[in-house]
Amino acid sequence: MLNNNAYANIALNEKIKSENLTELDKNLVTTLVYGTISKKLTLDWYTKPYVKKTKKWVKNLLAMTVYQIVYMDRIPTSAAVDEAVKIAKKQGDQRLSGFVNGVLRNFTRSDLPSFDEISDSTQKLSIQYSMPIELTKKFIQNFGFDKTVKIFKSIEEPSKASLRVNTSLTDVTTEFNKLAKEFEVSLSEISPTGIVAPSGHFSDLLDFNDGLITIQDESSQLVATVLDAQPSDKILDACAAPGGKTVHIAEYLSEKGHIDALDLYDHKLRLIQQNAERLHQIDKISLTKLDARKAFETFGPDHFDKILVDAPCSGIGLIRRKPDIRYRKEITDFDALQEIQLEILDNTCKTLLSSGIMVYSTCTIFDEENYQVIEKFLAKHPEFEQIPLTHERSDLVKNGCIFITPDAYQTDGFFIAKLRKK
Repeated sequence: MLNNNAYANIALNEKIKSENLTELDKNLVTTLVYGTISKKLTLDWYTKPYVKKTKKWVKNLLAMTVYQIVYMDRIPTSAAVDEAVKIAKKQGDQRLSGFVNGVLRNFTRSDLPSFDEISDSTQKLSIQYSMPIELTKKFIQNFGFDKTVKIFKSIEEPSKASLRVNTSLTDVTTEFNKLAKEFEVSLSEISPTGIVAPSGHFSDLLDFNDGLITIQDESSQLVATVLDAQPSDKILDACAAPGGKTVHIAEYLSEKGHIDALDLYDHKLRLIQQNAERLHQIDKISLTKLDARKAFETFGPDHFDKILVDAPCSGIGLIRRKPDIRYRKEITDFDALQEIQLEILDNTCKTLLSSGIMVYSTCTIFDEENYQVIEKFLAKHPEFEQIPLTHERSDLVKNGCIFITPDAYQTDGFFIAKLRKK
């Protein structure tokens, strides 16, 4: 996946399914893959003195092996080096297998270099936390140096397992007590429907299969709360896949309420359907393959009580769980992303009833995709006003919006704004 730019989570899951691995091996492979991806720039910096030029797969093999040597205590250095040489030999090039062996032997004989050797503070931050230099500059521009360090440190910490309770079928206390018998769990600090744990395979549980609980980050759970769906509301979910927020909203509706959920791709619509069926909400949801920028042409004016635009974005807030995001060049084209986000808002807002509510959310933390989008939308649409949001955790509220950076509560980075048609 490092060699062909595949999405790490998809490529890894497909590979694991195709191999007959034990649970222990699955965990090892997952740790190794995600660890190498999250530390790739650091690992390349470690091997740079020994490598002038070589093939991409060789660099990635070296990075993966150095990750084991530096960060994985349970794997002996000699075993990691030997395995790397075997992998290189399988590629059919004896010369390169000797090269791999030589680089790794030289690396293990030398002291690990210090990041203090890097004089430029921004470059040091980039290498130390394996964040591309342009993205590092972007973080510093948005948050300042000290806050950027806090965010980068938090991203290196393991993701929590985050669950949402389906309160249309059970209650948080009941599920918490059941889970506490088997797992180390706690109630979410920010979501009234959330339960968190340091780790755990919760998708294997009967309560998951029965739809009593689902896996959804705490910050994402706040969207349905902000939307405040009433039992008979007609709601548009403009960018719905994979359906976690769609189904959460549906749980607050009666048989009179309904959600039209849109997405561009058939396979993503199937994900929404699977989620909705498992959580017993499919009867309240209609799935439509449609570009959200054409919603008005499909539904017409004065159609919906509420609209959720969980907009396509750079996904920067998800880096802890999806470390490969940082290397994707298309996510840094913030002007193009903002243009799409505004086009979706411009079109969908015309389908809203008078006094209707529109919620805009993203899983990113940069101003271009968040506050600037809201400012530009309101400047163009004087018929809308912003509704200031509140939260019992006052540090989550900034300029009337919910704004969460990954370091605050070890959640995904997230942004939520609420607008009303006058």
